[in-house]
Amino acid sequence: MSNALEAKFIGIFGTTGCGKTHELKRRLGKPKRRRTLFWSPKEPIDNYAAFYPDSTIVRTASEVLEVLRRAGRRGEFHAVFVPTLNRKKDEALFSLVCSMLMAAGNLTLIVDELHTVTTPTNAPDGWAKLNFMGRGYGVEVFGLSQRPASVDKAFIGSLSTLVVKRLSYPADQKKLAQALGLPAADVANLTGYQFFEKNFATGKITKNN
Repeated sequence: MSNALEAKFIGIFGTTGCGKTHELKRRLGKPKRRRTLFWSPKEPIDNYAAFYPDSTIVRTASEVLEVLRRAGRRGEFHAVFVPTLNRKKDEALFSLVCSMLMAAGNLTLIVDELHTVTTPTNAPDGWAKLNFMGRGYGVEVFGLSQRPASVDKAFIGSLSTLVVKRLSYPADQKKLAQALGLPAADVANLTGYQFFEKNFATGKITKNN
């Protein structure tokens, strides 16, 4: 991204089987991103590494640092971080990786299952700073989760685009209905692959059937 103002924060939320991954891949398709890191807790299932055939699988902060070092400020890279699934360890790793990515700048971070590393009242330091200042460093963020009620407020408040798909739990439906500015019943009534999308720059809400 040559212009940091192009760096968007996009949230895609919905229950299993509602098409979140398909929606993400559709949005990542054009224009092709040159510098990406996927945070992928379910990588054996989701196989994000296949999206960019030259992706590097990484599991430690040191391996991320080496990928960024080799790429430099402008070089292309594609990495998939596979966390430990130990929440305490992963929160610390996630914070550190976010800080490293913001320092590198001009890249796209995709965080799947965001609720596994944040809570409604806590955003790891590196993630919080990225939400606060990431656009200025040209960092684009996609955040996905099945349980939006368990995601930190920092991310929800930073969104430029919100995509709300079918949700199973009333707490999730209520939280995202408030973010959309719609009645909770409208969100609760989504079926199949339907979704609402809100552009926060314009305030426009559209429904895809």
